[in-house]
Amino acid sequence: MKIEEKLIWLQPLLLKQFKKTAQQKQLAHAYLFEGVSGTGKKEMSLWLAASLLCKEGSENLPCENCQNCRRVFDHQHPDVIEIVPDGLSIKVEQVRNLKAEFSKSGVESQQKIFIVEDVEKMTPGAANSLLKFLEEPEGSAVAFLLTTAKNRILPTILSRCQLVHFQSLTKKKLMTELEAKGLSTNQASLLVQLTNSVEEALELNEDEWFQEAKTIIWKWFTLITNKDNQSFVYVQTTIMPHFKDRDAHRRLVDLILLAYRDILMLHYGTVDVLAYARYQKELDHIKTQYSSKAIVQAIEAVLLSRKKLESNVNAQGVFEQLVLQLMK
Repeated sequence: MKIEEKLIWLQPLLLKQFKKTAQQKQLAHAYLFEGVSGTGKKEMSLWLAASLLCKEGSENLPCENCQNCRRVFDHQHPDVIEIVPDGLSIKVEQVRNLKAEFSKSGVESQQKIFIVEDVEKMTPGAANSLLKFLEEPEGSAVAFLLTTAKNRILPTILSRCQLVHFQSLTKKKLMTELEAKGLSTNQASLLVQLTNSVEEALELNEDEWFQEAKTIIWKWFTLITNKDNQSFVYVQTTIMPHFKDRDAHRRLVDLILLAYRDILMLHYGTVDVLAYARYQKELDHIKTQYSSKAIVQAIEAVLLSRKKLESNVNAQGVFEQLVLQLMK
């Protein structure tokens, strides 16, 4: 699928707007693309980069077939520089190197394009260095800053970029696409709650660790809702051996939270897409055991456990305490 075709599906209105901007040669010098993962931020930045470098397209739009376009999309064009976090952050040295590249002429043209992913992960030094650059841009260059957390970016950086919001796909639209890729409704229903990206959803569906994680969490959830004391022991015997790092701990919280969210939706009759659609009969039974107040309190307890994990509280202790709170 060509990038333009993908953007027509992901962000039709934004693509239409940017086509007009590109045709009129009115691109700003710096953009901040914000939105959840999988909404087309990277694809749009590459498409716009190609529009600036393509030699064979018409009306300043990329043809997607010439050598320049292909190199942009293959991340091989020397005048398109992409920066991603080095480990957990974007460091000041990376931004300094970026500024140095901005001061040079393009290798093959006078145009340079810079794409910085996860810009919210900049260290304070990197953020201040980038700010200075945005205040005094050099040469013929366009910068695309991509983020999933606009609130973590310095207001001074925000004020110097043109902010563009990338709308999330509806869950039903994403489910339709996943089902077209061969996934069952039951498979897709959970995945669309965890990601807005078709590619990431397909990867999760093929991930053996994730498949086992789903089974473990559902069993844990049923133990807890049945007030079974084994749910406490289950943390040490089964949860911790499988969920071994911070990313896995976050995934656990997401999965257990979705189970309680399903109960809440069934309780109020406001079902959109159930995460655990394959277990709807069980969920219908479980909801009869909870008042609306109890469901909300359970959700609050799960959300509190997430905050504790983010504060580096011992994970096993957090999950054991969560069990005790949920079984009250």
